[in-house]
Amino acid sequence: MSQILKYIVLITISTLIACNAKSQGNTIKSCDSFLNSGYVSDGQEYIAKPDENNKAIFHTTFYGGSQYRIVACSDVKEIPLLLSVYDTEKNLLFCNKNYDYTPYWNFTFTSTIDCIIEIEFDNEILIQNEVMLLIGFKEK
Repeated sequence: MSQILKYIVLITISTLIACNAKSQGNTIKSCDSFLNSGYVSDGQEYIAKPDENNKAIFHTTFYGGSQYRIVACSDVKEIPLLLSVYDTEKNLLFCNKNYDYTPYWNFTFTSTIDCIIEIEFDNEILIQNEVMLLIGFKEK
């Protein structure tokens, strides 16, 4: 396949994804529905555009003994979101790829820990749509 044809196919696919994402409604707006079931939002919406690697990175602290739920959302339904949680040494603590790309994860840490949360479009084509991270906790 010639280089020009590859670029035409890539541009066409990118355009279709962008148009389709806009026509399907804003799933970011319905992201907070995943915090039901007794979880209360921390009051912040973490929104970012992915970088050139289709990845958005967030830093947060989780306090020991609290029950948390993190949620990852985007307006693009056709491309799964990869949700990964690392400690500050980049040890992987959780990845939703092994759980059919579930948009949320419930967890409790025994002690307070700083974490890096990465949300990534699991796709080779650059996606410019924003992603949202929500953090909720269970009231004691």
